[in-house]
Amino acid sequence: MAGYQPMNRPYHLLVTAAGLVFFTSSFDLFLNINLGPNIRIAQLFVLVLLAAALLTHRLGRTMEIPLGGLYLIAWCAVQLAFVPVAEFWQKSLAYCLWLALDIALSFALVNLFAGDSRNLPTLLKLYLASFAFISAFGIVQFISPILGGPALLVEQWWLPGRVPRVNGFSYEPSYYATYLIMGLVCLGSLRRSGMVEYLSRQWTFAYLLIFLALLICFSRMGVVFALVEVSIAPLTRLWKIVKHPGLVLGFRLSGWKMLALAVVLLAAYSSVTRAVAWFLDDPETVEILVSGTGLLGTASHSVDEREDHLHGTLLTIAHHPWMGQSLGGITESIAGYNGLRPQHFEETKIFEGQSVFAEVAAASGIPGSIPFLCFLAVTIVAPLRLAARSSPRYAAWLRALVLALIFEWAILQLNQNILRLYLWVHIALLATVYSAARRQYILSGDAEPGDAGYDSPNLLA
Repeated sequence: MAGYQPMNRPYHLLVTAAGLVFFTSSFDLFLNINLGPNIRIAQLFVLVLLAAALLTHRLGRTMEIPLGGLYLIAWCAVQLAFVPVAEFWQKSLAYCLWLALDIALSFALVNLFAGDSRNLPTLLKLYLASFAFISAFGIVQFISPILGGPALLVEQWWLPGRVPRVNGFSYEPSYYATYLIMGLVCLGSLRRSGMVEYLSRQWTFAYLLIFLALLICFSRMGVVFALVEVSIAPLTRLWKIVKHPGLVLGFRLSGWKMLALAVVLLAAYSSVTRAVAWFLDDPETVEILVSGTGLLGTASHSVDEREDHLHGTLLTIAHHPWMGQSLGGITESIAGYNGLRPQHFEETKIFEGQSVFAEVAAASGIPGSIPFLCFLAVTIVAPLRLAARSSPRYAAWLRALVLALIFEWAILQLNQNILRLYLWVHIALLATVYSAARRQYILSGDAEPGDAGYDSPNLLA
């Protein structure tokens, strides 16, 4: 990756700090400080990176605004404006500061690494490696109690004390799956792009490791999204066969070959149906399979809770369509619909908003959501446009990061809130790769006036 070489600084320490952000961004249950709001270890490393970026600016470098940065600043200002609306304003203010720190991460990574052609590839590999590490921990977390070992940060069980539901370092399995899906989709896209280094045995093993971790946590959403990801390649291949069978397969589809293919498909279908019938004939297996859904008298885990929170979030939009409640104030609104008035951080944690786009509308009001929607559009459209003009390496990374972000936005409609740090880590890395590819495009001399904004660098002195 060609580009500007930064001045001599201890960049290996900054790469280490960024890597620690990647590896700890999903930590909800480990290395946290509870001061009312939880202070995560990753946020402390973000502050280190931000301080380094600001120091770089003071040493004479210009400060570049990351992709969609101005829209995010405007949206953060909307949240700040609505802080006084909430009676428990302290949480609203804390969430504004949290959002500002998430935005600051993009500024830090872009200004520290977008022009560093030596360390950016290392940074990207560290990002993918972090998913493999968290997946490996999840697998150990699953195996340990089964073999009589300790239950490592286990929050839920399939069979109490015997078979855990894997949650990694996250609050629950669905949070764990929401985190891991970005790594699976990103690495899968890079492999499908034909990048040789990501077709190696090591990265194949990492891909399988992440997929296995998603399966054994058995978050229904996670499993569905993981199956969609692994289906992309075979479905693409099948589509090519349907369109041009002779070109793809290298031979004509004669009658006997089509008959043989039909026999193979029939045998596979028969095997699958027999396996399903065997599972459904075992009551204990069925109970494990539906546990957490509320079906057949089993516990619903967080399903009912999510439905209640989504209903409360939508009610907040209906009752306050023009004046947002701020990200921290949504919990107060939802609690109010249940006849409660929380006054402490611990009391509000069980009333978080649900479905991040609904959460944005409830927090911002419909007019106040416009900057966020603009940010959402530009972070998808602009990288894909640039990918069509970039080198193969940058193009592959831009498409992979955008596809993973689309998957993440989709799964976040069903769970959690928008301030999950690993979402913003991904956004920051996408902005960094976009900025690096943009610089290379300008230096190559291919940019023309008015072409995707390349004639007007988005810099702050």
